[in-house]
Amino acid sequence: MTVNDLVEPIFSHDLDVLDVADYLIEQDARRPEPDVTPLKLAKLLYLAQANYLASTGRRLFAADVEAYDNGPAVHQVWKRHAGSRQIIAAREDVSVAHVELPADVVEFLDAVWARYQDYSASQLWRLTHEQAPWKDHYVQGAFRKRIPDEAMTVYFRERVPAADRVFHANVVIMPDDFLDEDDADLFAAKFAEFTLQ
Repeated sequence: MTVNDLVEPIFSHDLDVLDVADYLIEQDARRPEPDVTPLKLAKLLYLAQANYLASTGRRLFAADVEAYDNGPAVHQVWKRHAGSRQIIAAREDVSVAHVELPADVVEFLDAVWARYQDYSASQLWRLTHEQAPWKDHYVQGAFRKRIPDEAMTVYFRERVPAADRVFHANVVIMPDDFLDEDDADLFAAKFAEFTLQ
């Protein structure tokens, strides 16, 4: 018996990508000097989706991530925010619609934002161009080449160090050698006692 056999963690999933994008734009609007461009937003969405997949095994948003010339992007968001200028102008009278998302997603997106908010669009471009999910699925001249969920999941679980990832709050990460088989059974039994009380 394992801990996963006892408790199925709760993960919100398959959200509308435009709501996720709007939430990130809302975070940017709160900064003294907003800097999210369509390019930066595309990379933030890819990093959010890839980290969520690797952490939970589920999609954060239902839309596909695709391999564009400028890196991973989501077509629906790319169409809405085409261009190269900042999405939010650096002024005090900015009005951004507030997006209501599930609490677990807000906590996760806040962690993604905290990790990547200070990266420039070009820094995120370089980071994502070095990663296998985009490199392995980009085809020059092809339009809307999907990056499979499995490619993002495997790459982020196996190639990105835990210290460089963002995890869902309902996920606990332990090294493979943290517990031997006898300890794992004892831990699962104690966990079951605790959760059934």
